[in-house]
Amino acid sequence: MGKTQSQFSLTAKVLILRQMLWGASFYGVYVLLTRFFLEELNYSEVDTLMMLGAFGAVGPVFSVLGGLAADRFIGSFRSVYIGYIFYSIGFLLLGIGASKLNIEMSIFAIALIGYSRGLSAAGPTVLLGHSFAADKRDVFQQALTINYSINNLGSFIAHYVFPFFIVYHGYQGNFYISMVLMLINVVLFFIFRRQLTEVGNKVDKRPVPLMTWVGFIVASIAMLGAVYWIFDNLEQGKNLLYGVGVLAILYFVVETFKASAVERWKMCSVLVFMVILIAFYFYYGQMATSMNLYAINMMGGEILGFIPIKPESNAAFNPLWCFVMGAPMMYAYAWLEKKGIHMSIPTKFAVAFIFSAIAFTLLGMSTGHIGADGKIAPEWIVMVHLFQSIAELIVGALGVGFIFEMVPKRMSGFAVGLRAVTLSLSGIFAAVISTHIALPKDIVLTHEVVENVYGSFFYTLGMLAVGMSVVTLGLSKVISKMIARSKQIEESQNTGELTAKTA
Repeated sequence: MGKTQSQFSLTAKVLILRQMLWGASFYGVYVLLTRFFLEELNYSEVDTLMMLGAFGAVGPVFSVLGGLAADRFIGSFRSVYIGYIFYSIGFLLLGIGASKLNIEMSIFAIALIGYSRGLSAAGPTVLLGHSFAADKRDVFQQALTINYSINNLGSFIAHYVFPFFIVYHGYQGNFYISMVLMLINVVLFFIFRRQLTEVGNKVDKRPVPLMTWVGFIVASIAMLGAVYWIFDNLEQGKNLLYGVGVLAILYFVVETFKASAVERWKMCSVLVFMVILIAFYFYYGQMATSMNLYAINMMGGEILGFIPIKPESNAAFNPLWCFVMGAPMMYAYAWLEKKGIHMSIPTKFAVAFIFSAIAFTLLGMSTGHIGADGKIAPEWIVMVHLFQSIAELIVGALGVGFIFEMVPKRMSGFAVGLRAVTLSLSGIFAAVISTHIALPKDIVLTHEVVENVYGSFFYTLGMLAVGMSVVTLGLSKVISKMIARSKQIEESQNTGELTAKTA
């Protein structure tokens, strides 16, 4: 591992540090939003689930537009730098909205955070990817894994600690802490702006024309308005998110037909791969929706009888397990490779679905083990997150890495955003489906209600995950054939060129 890190440039290390700060800042807000909307703003469970689903979906789906802006108009470095500035403003406004219990200001702040996430989401991966030479792609993949683990460290700290801070600082104090953490990122990007610009795209290395800035500002205002409208009109807003996602995919399809034969087959493999991603991240989206709501309503307050835990901190187990299990998973992959066992990325997703199936089956089983206090032991949630985290680690950053390697370099920003579209579509779909377990606020959570509502829902998800594992194995073969066809065409073209030169 030390040898690997020694191959990381200063720029790569700055970008990885940025990821930890972003994880702590963003998830420090995210972990509090469910209770904030339920208890402070008096939202129903249905509206809260939809709000959380929309909040999780808006940034990724609009990251396609952010990636497009980075690729063609303002550059990858600028898109992240500007995005982080607006993140900071969004957290500030959310703190003010929380202090005044102002729903409109809170929604606007969340809209601004969603806009910032969309603008800046694709840039860091592009910058990190360009920090490594073309012959160091294996080191880049390892950097993605480390980056992913560092993000989980920041996320765990925020998920566990921030709910305890509410007693001392209230919701607004926590939101201000997130603002400070994000401002540190802004300062880092200012200090290392020269190095970061060097690993940016071509647009980063030239001045942006005034009219381009004007167009960017107008487009940003329109985008911010659209995001606010989504949060203020959740039912119609989800349809807009679906529409933006479909349009992004259609744009990619058009570009696929325009591409060369070699590029076309690789891009087709990405389209098939997106089906797998949407299905997998549907289960990932349950952590912020159905699993989170279930834990808030049903989870006890002590692990092993002495470790305090807030119910809303249940999601902290996910980044904790991801951080703890990250290195063992890397060694497991290395051991398999030494044994000559090489799994394709889609095949790894098929294995991941099995672990998701185990996780949701355990979640269903937990509904039959309610204690005298009407709660389930937190250990159930800990074990559920262990298996779900293993599933997540199996695929890790491989999804974005696969897409980044398969698409032409000219579309790198958009392609990373395209992966985010799958995350967004699956997230909003997860929120819509999870509303089936939303209950009225005055309902008594008897054993029968818990088992019939929560238990049946989680058991169903577990069975569907097993089915998706089988489907993914089939799609894995399709993807492998597409990639092989692309290589075959490329080799044929190279042979033809060599023959022409020697003739």
